Amino acid sequence: SSFGATFLVAIGFALEVEAEEFLGFQNTALGVGGHAARWKKTRRGAQNNLKLMGAGINAATTGRKAMREVEAAQKAMEERRARDAEDGAAAGGEGDKPKTTDEGADGGAAADEETARLAQQKIEETIPALLELAWAINIRDISRTLKNSCKKLFVDADVAMSDRLLRAEAVLVIGSEFHAIGKARGGGDGGGDADDIRARAEVAVMTTMAKAQGQEVSEEDTEEMIRQAKVMKVEQQQQGEGKVPGAE
Repeated sequence: SSFGATFLVAIGFALEVEAEEFLGFQNTALGVGGHAARWKKTRRGAQNNLKLMGAGINAATTGRKAMREVEAAQKAMEERRARDAEDGAAAGGEGDKPKTTDEGADGGAAADEETARLAQQKIEETIPALLELAWAINIRDISRTLKNSCKKLFVDADVAMSDRLLRAEAVLVIGSEFHAIGKARGGGDGGGDADDIRARAEVAVMTTMAKAQGQEVSEEDTEEMIRQAKVMKVEQQQQGEGKVPGAE
C-alpha cells in the first residue's frame, strides 16, 4: 500500500499507548506509568484535533480559491467571446470580411479547452489539502477504534487480571513492532508534504487498477513508482520555469 508505512506508525502508536496506560496503572507505584501514558495520549489527541481543524480550514480555503479562479477564467473567456463577436459584427458592417463560423467555432473550442485545462489544474492543486483532511480524520478514527477495542480486552470482568495483563503486554509488543516497522519503511506521524501526498495518491490509483487487472505489484514496485512520480513532477516544474532538469 502507498500509505502502508504511515498507517503502521499510526496504528502502532495507538496500540502502544493504550497498553502502556493499562500496564502503567497496574504495575507502577501510584500509577505513574499510566498517568504518563495517558498524558502522551492526550497530547497526541490534542495535536491531531488541531491538525484536523487546520486541515478542514485549509481544504475549504483551497477549494473556494480554486473555484473562484475557475469562475474568473470562465468569465474572462465569455467576455472575450462577446468582444470577438462584437468586433466581428462591426467588421462586417464596415465591409470587412467577417469571421467565418468555422473560425468562431475553433476559437470557442480552444477557449473551452483552456478553461478545462485550468479547471483540471486547480482541482489537482486541491487534492493534497483534501487528502490531508482525510488523513486527519483517519488518524482520529484509528485512535478511537483501537481505544475501544483495547478497552474491551483490558477491562473484561470474565477474565482474571493476570490474563488481562498478558493481553496488554501482547498488545504492547504488537504496537511496538507496527510502529518500528512503519518508521523503518519511511512512515511518519503525518500524511507527508503536498508532493508526497499527490505522488502516493496517484500511485495508489495506478496500483489499484493494475491489481484489478490481475497484475502483481510488490511493495518495492510501489515505492519505486512513487519515487518516479516525484521525479517527474520536479522535472515538469523545472520545464515550466524554463530550467533544464539536472542542470545546476
